Amino acid sequence: MSDYTFLDATSILLREGLEALLVLLALVALLGKSGQSAQQRWVWLGGAAGLLAAVLLGLLVKLFFQQLLTHTRQEVLEGITGLVAAALLFSISLWLHRRPATAAWQTFVHEQAQVALASGQVFSLAFLAFTAVFREGAETVVFYVGLAPSLPARDLWLGIGLGALLLAGVAVLLLPLGLKLPLGAFFRGLSLLIFYLGFKFLGSSLHALQVAGWLPTTPLSGIPKLRWLGIYPTWQTLIPQTVLLGIAFVLWMRQWLRADSAQKLSP
Repeated sequence: MSDYTFLDATSILLREGLEALLVLLALVALLGKSGQSAQQRWVWLGGAAGLLAAVLLGLLVKLFFQQLLTHTRQEVLEGITGLVAAALLFSISLWLHRRPATAAWQTFVHEQAQVALASGQVFSLAFLAFTAVFREGAETVVFYVGLAPSLPARDLWLGIGLGALLLAGVAVLLLPLGLKLPLGAFFRGLSLLIFYLGFKFLGSSLHALQVAGWLPTTPLSGIPKLRWLGIYPTWQTLIPQTVLLGIAFVLWMRQWLRADSAQKLSP
């Protein structure tokens, strides 16, 4: 029985796709406001090229791991790739949870778009869209590499298909909003989602390495096994997850205290 479901595959694509979609929508909105709606096609062309490049990258990575799998136990591959994916998820979650990083992301998009508009270099807009989509696509490939060894192919493709369908629906709904999107709440929601996925990746990957004999297994009584959350009643899996929760709590408290202090100092 797999620790993961098609919903995990859906969440990954939805999270990564939404972030790339926000960049595209921001660029399209800026072009519309500047009276250059005719140039919006360059944004979509750049995004399409980024998507194609990400798909090609995914195929290459798939071929590589297919060869690797013939010489490696599946549990070992699942554990190592899952830990890599978890580390990336946590780093992204930390970046998204920081308000300065969110503001920097918005500033970067605006500045690059304004420069391209001022200079009339529509190729720069296409390249910015390409970069945004390909970056998220490359991250998605890493996450799916960590997920694929422990998820049936049918569920994996079902999750990808559902995620793509939801993304298309969200794009249709959000296109009229443009830059009026509540980006702060959006990024906070994404950070919680990917923290959950990373927490699950961490526990399930360590458990896979235990099954492969790469890690010792010390049972812990009184703790239920929750496969959907990646929780296993062993010291080797729960200690890293507990440390992770502690770090997350400290970071959340620090941000809350800063926000509270700023609110008190404001007139």
